[in-house]
Amino acid sequence: MKILIAVIAYNEEKNLPLVFKDLNEHNFGYDVVLIDNGSNDETAKMAMKHNIPCVRHCINTGSASGTLRSYFEYAHRYDYDILCQFDGDGQHLASKLPLIINPIKENKADYVIGSRFLKKEGFQSTVLRRMGISVMAGIATRTIGFKFTDITSGFRAYGKQVIDYIAMQYPYEIHDTLQLAMVSSMGGARFAEVPVIMQERAHGVSEYNISFASRYMMKSLINSLGCKLQMKKGK
Repeated sequence: MKILIAVIAYNEEKNLPLVFKDLNEHNFGYDVVLIDNGSNDETAKMAMKHNIPCVRHCINTGSASGTLRSYFEYAHRYDYDILCQFDGDGQHLASKLPLIINPIKENKADYVIGSRFLKKEGFQSTVLRRMGISVMAGIATRTIGFKFTDITSGFRAYGKQVIDYIAMQYPYEIHDTLQLAMVSSMGGARFAEVPVIMQERAHGVSEYNISFASRYMMKSLINSLGCKLQMKKGK
């Protein structure tokens, strides 16, 4: 099966060398592409230095979710069977990739989330973000019917069904992972969560400050309502 690891990054020049080194050391036959979300540092040059293809946004899309459309289109265009999101901040571990890929390879799921909360090991994020994650996970659980614990996790894998559905049948903006899960459910995706360990970023700061988190949550609630209406209409 053709597997693509999409590393998403915004101003991660200091973290990417370690990220690429980690992926190289644990490569079991997958390809890697960097999605540069309008960085103004040397992020894109890090990809060139490591001979990794790079898709560059001319402007920053406002959040990591803005990279979704790019990597789904890329995976569909080059006919990949499995697509994995891997954050460029160094929080994800390449050694854990088989955990989120295997359920898809074994045809047990189409959308797999690496959850830091199932075993509560490693970096658990801030209290503010955990509160927001809990709210969004509750909405997803009630709407989709699958028990989510870490709906916003950036460590995710998608199968062919989700890749083709998002790339070909949902040509709209995707604001957040709650909307992505709900849209994927509309396309018939089967979900799974697996326990993973994440680590705190070594360099830089997260874009998720209080102001950003407040706006993000407001938009997420509005988007989830829109998705619910779409799902009812589809029925």
